[in-house]
Amino acid sequence: MPLLRLGLFLLAFGALGSAVLLRSADAEVAGFLSSGGAESMSYPGTPPGRARVLQLNGVPISFRTQTVAAPLEDVLGHYESLCIGAGAGIAERLSMQSHRGKDGGHVACLDMGDAPRNLRALAGRFVRFSQTGNLTELGGLRYARARRVSGTSGDRTFVLTVWADSAFPVFRMLALDGAEAAGKDIESVPRPQSSQRLLSAWEVGSPSGFVVYRVLQESAAALESFYRTQLSANGWTIIERHPSEAFVIDGIRTISAERANRTVTVLAHSSDASATVVSILISQPS
Repeated sequence: MPLLRLGLFLLAFGALGSAVLLRSADAEVAGFLSSGGAESMSYPGTPPGRARVLQLNGVPISFRTQTVAAPLEDVLGHYESLCIGAGAGIAERLSMQSHRGKDGGHVACLDMGDAPRNLRALAGRFVRFSQTGNLTELGGLRYARARRVSGTSGDRTFVLTVWADSAFPVFRMLALDGAEAAGKDIESVPRPQSSQRLLSAWEVGSPSGFVVYRVLQESAAALESFYRTQLSANGWTIIERHPSEAFVIDGIRTISAERANRTVTVLAHSSDASATVVSILISQPS
């Protein structure tokens, strides 16, 4: 899954999780998942493989990718059963978010661990969440996205699983009231003046990263020109078929460059008359 899609989902999940759990006010609220994230999120009967870590706006998020020898329906059913839990009541079924399509789907929920058994205990968790913005006051993030593998014999499914058990400060992660999102910028890739960092996503132990800025009072064309000049000044070689040729698809202006076996791609799109969103992906070519 591209870093942008993963990052945007995780940023939205905090608000989604709160809204979903509010629908779960019930006299008997039980746990969502009973075991730890790393082991429970691995599909049974399949070598778990290496868990990887994404630093999303400064917060560590664990994830793993697997290709399993099982039909898509069975894989999604497995993660739904983890979220619902054995002998679950209406509260858990309302709390789980699940979607199934022809070739893919996803399941999301929160692992409440020692789940509260009455509304007073549940309300206490919401109070702590409202005070701290820490999603783990409600539960640990659990997410699985699966898609059918085409062009292969038999039933094979690609699975992305995501979990977070450490502090998940939703309010600090989001760029609220003009503040910068936590995280870091890309070294040797300048950022425009009057820019606000919205997203910073980096895989631990990997040179790949993704950063998103909102830039006020600048057009996408002006920012393309800015990066064409600044990247060249910082030792990057612009990748283009013809000198100064603009590459535009659906209003998104794109420029790519190389330096020391690394590639950077800048995408600029004017979201409204007063601001442009700049997305920057840096990676090491495989």
